[in-house]
Amino acid sequence: MSAATLVAVTTDDISDPARSLLPDAVMWHAELSADGLLRVRIDRQDKSVNALSRGMLEELDLLLAEVRRVPEVRGVMFFSGKPGNFIVGADVAEMKSIGGGSVAAELSQFGQRVFQSLESLPVPTVALISGSCLGGGLEFVMSCRYRIADDHAKTLLGLPEVKLGLIPGWGGTVRLPKLVGLLEALPMILTGRMVSGRQSRTKGLVHDMVPIEALPFVGESLLKTVIKFGTARSLFKRPGRSLMSRLTESFPPLRNYAFRRAELETRKQTLGQYPAPLAAIEVLRAGFRQAPSIGFASESATIGRLADHPVTRECLRLFFLQEDAKKLTGAEYETASPLRSSGSLKNAAVLGAGAMGAGIALLMAQKGIWTRLKDISEEVVAKGLATARKLVQADLERRRIAPLQASDTFDHLRPTTGYAGMKNADIVIEAVVERLSIKQQVFQELAQATSPKTVLATNTSSLLVRDVAAGVPNPERVVGLHFFNPPHQMPLVEIVRTELSSREAIATAFALTQRLGKTAVIVGDCPGFLVNRLLAPYMNEAGWLLLEVTDPLEIDRAAVAFGMPMGPLELTDLVGLDVAQHVATNMHAAYGERMLPAPLWDALKELATSDPKSAETLLVGKGRSKRLNPAVRNAIEKVRRSGSFSSLGSSPSRDDITQRLIYPIVNEAARCLDERIVSKSDDVDLAMVFGTGFAPFRGGPMRFAETIGVNKIVDALDKFSNGRPRLAPSDALRKRC
Repeated sequence: MSAATLVAVTTDDISDPARSLLPDAVMWHAELSADGLLRVRIDRQDKSVNALSRGMLEELDLLLAEVRRVPEVRGVMFFSGKPGNFIVGADVAEMKSIGGGSVAAELSQFGQRVFQSLESLPVPTVALISGSCLGGGLEFVMSCRYRIADDHAKTLLGLPEVKLGLIPGWGGTVRLPKLVGLLEALPMILTGRMVSGRQSRTKGLVHDMVPIEALPFVGESLLKTVIKFGTARSLFKRPGRSLMSRLTESFPPLRNYAFRRAELETRKQTLGQYPAPLAAIEVLRAGFRQAPSIGFASESATIGRLADHPVTRECLRLFFLQEDAKKLTGAEYETASPLRSSGSLKNAAVLGAGAMGAGIALLMAQKGIWTRLKDISEEVVAKGLATARKLVQADLERRRIAPLQASDTFDHLRPTTGYAGMKNADIVIEAVVERLSIKQQVFQELAQATSPKTVLATNTSSLLVRDVAAGVPNPERVVGLHFFNPPHQMPLVEIVRTELSSREAIATAFALTQRLGKTAVIVGDCPGFLVNRLLAPYMNEAGWLLLEVTDPLEIDRAAVAFGMPMGPLELTDLVGLDVAQHVATNMHAAYGERMLPAPLWDALKELATSDPKSAETLLVGKGRSKRLNPAVRNAIEKVRRSGSFSSLGSSPSRDDITQRLIYPIVNEAARCLDERIVSKSDDVDLAMVFGTGFAPFRGGPMRFAETIGVNKIVDALDKFSNGRPRLAPSDALRKRC
């Protein structure tokens, strides 16, 4: 939209005397000015974010009735009163208390009716979208006649209901395909993918994307133009749909093919374990090119059916756990605040410009934190900056950010080879190589270069935080901040507390994770912390199983069928065989015989000594041609001939493989709870789902154990162990029976 084509907006226009249409409003604060424009500020007074509950929908319904009743209203403009937040979707608190499928279906029908009332208003409506516009929020703006988004990084639009085990229930499956086309709507609804304001404009989801400062002026100008000329069509050049998109929507055979292909891809991705995306396809199929009432009816009926599904209950539970994790809870942290008295994080530094360090530094710079990226030489720092630039360039190419945002990010990223200026840092994160002596030296240097109130964090994954910080003055300010690789994608961060870590240091680290949009779990300082400690027996048992199974690929197939994102063999190749061997050795040293490494790992080390390239991975090939590396097969045969291990019997079944991989995770988790590494079972589930992808539809290891019965796990481990400590049920697990 060109500024020249709009009716001019003056300061007098914005400050016209206004009267309220709903004086007692909680969320929809509507003021009618003398020029006939109804400005509706969306600002829920009882919440920190704008969320739609039944009460908020009822209030909107009252407002829409007033718009119809008051003849002076000539146009309606909706905007958010909460920076960075438009409408985040449904009210979480109300979602927790939904009383089953019939209640959910009725709420869906009510929301549909309210949004239909909005859509059919006799006056033009425009939604000015700034900040998160998700779920019901997007369904709301799609019911407005016009939509303008800004270019801020926090402005994201999407329908993420499928991630909760649900589908859009307030008309999203009907309106989105009409706006962006079926081929664009399918992936948005089936994956819950969010798009930026810029991407929304490209797809035709919004009419225009403007700088955040111009948003209110463009909105008012748009309404005044429509009021004056009856339309604003000439102001917008809507993106045209591709020929394939038009053909697919027009011809039933192509349309049916698109639905079948979406179903096949969805089944491939979910293995049929998540009902929501498959249900969404059926709703889209039923409602596309039909009267809206047909699509609405299918949508609400499906919402009712999914609300009672056990997978939905687990997905919702994880969502609530993630929401709860946004608050620092626990009696010991009730009065804790960040070390810096202002409580705001402004300055930070990262030591180590490798892939991990550069990724962490980029995350902080993107959130407006002035961040120094330090390493020992300019060449190494330059490589770190190149890594960051590559990630930013990918976001630019996908239109997730604007060039100005990319420039602002790099303005906040300061390369350095020295410690100058670090006394002003609120937090410094060390991400150098995993060698204790080097990390200790870095921490000694940091102790001299920073303020006593600067929190010092290590990103170590294999060393004890207390060892890294040994001898550092003011040890109470030292914590672990274990990011998972790659840091820009992985949602979990483990905040590691030592016996000396202060509440204020933990609060500072927690504030940083929230600023970065991460899910944080506070864990105790032990080898492997929580996630790697629980994952170690899973990975190690795969090495033992390789010595017993007839078909090695059955190990990965069993894990994926259970719900893991990938099998342990593929995961081993992803992290690196040498890293997996190193972790197995360290965990054995820390925890003794229950972490006894499979003899195959030593055999592969010997092979790598003589022929390094032959044993770089466990698997070779891709897709259907994937198979066990012949060199690994030779190593397996060598171990079998040596008699250095005893098999548990004949080649294990699929169920046996699954149990031997998964049950040791639960066993070790019980130990962690007993040792107070984490405070509650929910922390285990949250960490494993968001840190490893542990079958979300099963709710996490402890929820899974609760569902099938801890007794069953203990009995199975008793059967498998037969004198083998690694498979013996722990006393901590037996106590949970």
